[in-house]
Amino acid sequence: MLNKPMTSPNIPTIVALSFGAGLFAATHLLRLRDRERLRKACSRTQKHLRKGQRAALGVDLTSYIPIWKGASRQKVVVLGSGNFGTAMAFAAAQGGNDVVIYMRDKHQCHTINTEHRNPKYLSEFSLLVEEGKGNSKKSSEIRGICTLEELKVELETPGVVIIHALPCQLTPPWFREHKEIIPHDALICVTAKGLYLPTQQLMGHAILDALDRAEQPLAFLSGPSFAEEIMKGNPTTLVVASDELF
Repeated sequence: MLNKPMTSPNIPTIVALSFGAGLFAATHLLRLRDRERLRKACSRTQKHLRKGQRAALGVDLTSYIPIWKGASRQKVVVLGSGNFGTAMAFAAAQGGNDVVIYMRDKHQCHTINTEHRNPKYLSEFSLLVEEGKGNSKKSSEIRGICTLEELKVELETPGVVIIHALPCQLTPPWFREHKEIIPHDALICVTAKGLYLPTQQLMGHAILDALDRAEQPLAFLSGPSFAEEIMKGNPTTLVVASDELF
């Protein structure tokens, strides 16, 4: 019986597998470190919670962390009813504001107004925001609108804030088509990311060109954040940048 010759080990394969295993282990350790840092950062909140509540930390903090509310009720119009638009509307409503979401789908709009949930995105979450405590507790509704006539009326509110949550490539064409109903003094908070490809412009430049005005107040919101985590009340960080304080 002939002995089979021994094959030499495939060095590149071994190196690739070792590198992959090391990368996986390092990523896992970094995630554990970040989780521990987050829990330490939330220690002031944790010490006031019962053991069962601490176990839920990172899943739903909205019951334990106070939500800042402005001195007056602000009209906020969210353009776009996708995942992030829905999350932004919910966050704005938590701040005690009068929030409206604009969309084109009539069925989606009807469901938001009657069932208080978005049937297309994040449908497992209620859009009713509870305010106050005890007998003074009440629910704040996020309203849906789906016509340009309704949008125009809402945008005529003095001091209105527009949260723009449309896809990046659809944004300049939409503003160009509807620039007549956008108030010159309305603050537009832009959540879209990336370049507008037809003109290779940053989103701020593309919006100002579409509106054909240079004085429009703009602010830019960036994460890291995920819509579902915002809805759950998970700890998250958002940064808003602008040329001026509004």
